[in-house]
Amino acid sequence: MSTQTTRMPDSMEFNNMIPILVALILVVFTYVLLKQLFGRAKGNTLIMVGIEGSGKTALYAQLVAGKEVQTQSSITENSTQLTDPLLKIVDVPGNARLRGDIFSKYSNSVRGVVVVVDSADFVDHVRECSEVLYEVLLNSDVQRSKCPVLVFCNKQDEEMSRGPDPIRSAMERELTTLNNTAVNALSDDSGSQKMLGPANETIKLEKLGNKVTSVGGVCIGADTDISKLNTWIAAL
Repeated sequence: MSTQTTRMPDSMEFNNMIPILVALILVVFTYVLLKQLFGRAKGNTLIMVGIEGSGKTALYAQLVAGKEVQTQSSITENSTQLTDPLLKIVDVPGNARLRGDIFSKYSNSVRGVVVVVDSADFVDHVRECSEVLYEVLLNSDVQRSKCPVLVFCNKQDEEMSRGPDPIRSAMERELTTLNNTAVNALSDDSGSQKMLGPANETIKLEKLGNKVTSVGGVCIGADTDISKLNTWIAAL
């Protein structure tokens, strides 16, 4: 019976293998780097949220049908598939008890989020509006996808309306308070409280992982103008 021995590669063979190993390492490194930089593929869902009375559903109707419609509070979402651009638009009910669950139902395919604010009635509802934005920015799918977020300051044609910049500043102050006091009860899978940033630091929207833009507009009436929203959607 003959005994077969395994021959160890000599130094020349090993040297010849080095370029192959280096190439493999570079391929793996490049894949990991690209995955970190670009994350998963873009979603195809535009989610619209806002408190009741913000004009969110009227804005949804303008985007979908290009006209005004009679709206009322709803307990379920409105959704439509657009072809140009190729997006699914979801109008989430303003009711605070329903909003979170319905938003999460679609957030795994989120492409962008529009937070609709009534700029004429903003002073009386600054905390509620800011809580909506806070919930959006803490959503794990929104953070993971790094999707853009638009604060649409509606009803800019009304006399008491606030502009996008003052609204943005006021919401940053409220977000800072919410972050510091952990007002909302959102938590991650481990049960620990999630925050937008370190406690006792001012929240600045431009420093967050998601790009947050603020624009003004009007979704009903003779002065209807949602051109800035349309421009933002086209760039998604």
